[in-house]
Amino acid sequence: MTVEPPYTLGIDVGTTATKALILGHSGKWEMASWPSSEWTWGHLKEWLSSRGCEVERVGITAHGPSALVIKDGEMVGRPIFWHEPMAVEFERPSEGDHVLPSSRAWVPSRIAQWEASFGEIGDGVAVQLKDRLNLELTGVLARDTRSMRGFSGVGHFHLPEDVIGKVHAAGEEMSGIRSGAEVICGCDDLTAGVLGLELGVGEGFNLANTSEHVGVVGIGEVDGLSWLPPLGRLPSLTYLSTGTGAKSLANRFGVNPSKEAALKFAFAIDSGDEDAMAALNELNEPVMALVDQLDITSLSMGGGLAEIPQLVSSRSGIRVCGQEVSVLGVARLAQRPLAVIFGAGKVGRGFLAQLLARAGWRIHFVDPVEDMVAQLSSGSYHIVNLATGEVEEMSGHTASVEDWRLEEENLILTSIGANSLPSWAESVAGLDRAVDVILAENHPAPAALVRESVVSQRVGIAQAQVLRSCIEPTEEQKNRLGQLTVQVQDHWSLPLDGDALIAPGLVRGVPGFTCKENFTVELTRKLYTYNAINAAVCYLGAEKGYEWLSDAANDPEIIAVAEAVGRESSEALVLEHGFVSDDQNEWCAKALAKYQDETILDPIERNCRDPIRKLGRYDRILGPIHLCLRHGIAHHNLLQTMRAALLYHDSRDENSVTLYNSVKSGGMAAGLTLVAPDCDDSLFEFLAK
Repeated sequence: MTVEPPYTLGIDVGTTATKALILGHSGKWEMASWPSSEWTWGHLKEWLSSRGCEVERVGITAHGPSALVIKDGEMVGRPIFWHEPMAVEFERPSEGDHVLPSSRAWVPSRIAQWEASFGEIGDGVAVQLKDRLNLELTGVLARDTRSMRGFSGVGHFHLPEDVIGKVHAAGEEMSGIRSGAEVICGCDDLTAGVLGLELGVGEGFNLANTSEHVGVVGIGEVDGLSWLPPLGRLPSLTYLSTGTGAKSLANRFGVNPSKEAALKFAFAIDSGDEDAMAALNELNEPVMALVDQLDITSLSMGGGLAEIPQLVSSRSGIRVCGQEVSVLGVARLAQRPLAVIFGAGKVGRGFLAQLLARAGWRIHFVDPVEDMVAQLSSGSYHIVNLATGEVEEMSGHTASVEDWRLEEENLILTSIGANSLPSWAESVAGLDRAVDVILAENHPAPAALVRESVVSQRVGIAQAQVLRSCIEPTEEQKNRLGQLTVQVQDHWSLPLDGDALIAPGLVRGVPGFTCKENFTVELTRKLYTYNAINAAVCYLGAEKGYEWLSDAANDPEIIAVAEAVGRESSEALVLEHGFVSDDQNEWCAKALAKYQDETILDPIERNCRDPIRKLGRYDRILGPIHLCLRHGIAHHNLLQTMRAALLYHDSRDENSVTLYNSVKSGGMAAGLTLVAPDCDDSLFEFLAK
């Protein structure tokens, strides 16, 4: 297997074996392992040297819950590991948000056990094994609440995906990992295993390792089971350990847990060995009881025991990973995530990509325009902030016309235009993996449209509101910075439907991606205020012969109509959805101020383009008109905007020509019938006057 650089390194220190895995940006990986009793760094250094690996990021997971204590940068005493016997006198209740059965010795109990041997911790810091390894690599002490099971202390806590530091010179000499490679905080091996399985909300897992764990991703608490709340990019987990697994199997047959032992067990089952069959039934009984309790319909499996095909089939499971499951999961957590953006236009390049790149994401553009793809692939482009004049160079992205990378991405986004959305949705209809799609489209119901084609519930489909203006560069900017330069408004928030996401932690980790509840009405608010006011400005501006949107938005007569459109629509929105009037007034003021900003040279033609779609029954003009009709609200200014849109003509715009010809031959009523045959009769009466 060829793994192409740059590499992310995952390390999993298990109870019996340590695994190291290099993960390439293509998703390919390669793994090595050695006994944990022989420790980590020497083997790792030798392996990395033999592979010639240039590691850019590191993630470490390890067994637990245990107790290691660090004082003044050094470990004190010895580790008290999870599998060691513990007297009842050391049992302590679990703390914090974790819901944990009292049948296990969680971190507070292990700390009590440590203190009995070595004294009070005092100013020492209790950590897990992976935290000690991170400290040795970076000199930075860090821990995460997920790994510190049932412990609620303070200090040194980070999100598992946070970069806590970089490998220092001593770390490089010790491990063979290049100095300067970033190291994340990491997580516990159970969570790493779930990440290795790449599961979505509601999906069941069986991590069949030294001990076995069975659970479901993203659901609430279940009596008698452990529950871990979401943390950063990590989903909530509801699970229980069965108390059996590879260790109990190995003890029964007097062997060390290993892949070879698993293969021998599989051979024994095939040979009809009664003892092997009895052991299989013994392993299955507690697992299947949990499967029934949690009503798991599809069980994804990983771990050493998943190497036994008869065990997988006997549980009606799906083998996703073998013994690499946890080390692959922590490597994926450490790897810079990949976003595939469909549509490399101004919003795709100048808004979506900028927010993601600033959060450390990798970007791949997919666009049908070959010249655009060639320019993006050849180097960098620039984003110019209209308010501050700041110029940001965007680089490190990839681009293609057809290579969609839909088996690798962590997030899919679209900014392709409402008219292209149906065909795009059909092209990805077979998408069936745990991934979110964010639709940054000016369309009244893009998620519903895409869901008609993408039916897999493993795929989250979330609508977003694009409130940032992204416009063409000036000729001077093209000559100085390049043809792909984008000028952008100084606006940094992308509101989106948080309820529709299957991996909300991943999306919330991008500053500017603002997850909102009950988002459908938020999208309606934006369409019926921002877009309605825009429609008034651009179509009335076109009638007056303006070239730039800001010039039209500063015309006193147009201002009066645009403000009135905002008031009419807002009154209807307040009655329909319960919005606060003052908030609506603020929305309208912000919208008009945006269009009046003379630093944003936005062409009238671009805003008026495609009037057939913009005159749709549920779009920015007819939508608020019908809402006003429902609540008996006067809507004269919205009607005036509708008339201007019906009369708009631009010979360069095919949809405009189609509408113009309809109006020319049959009058404005014919044009309205073309765009929205199901609209209220009063609109036809208005046009007949």
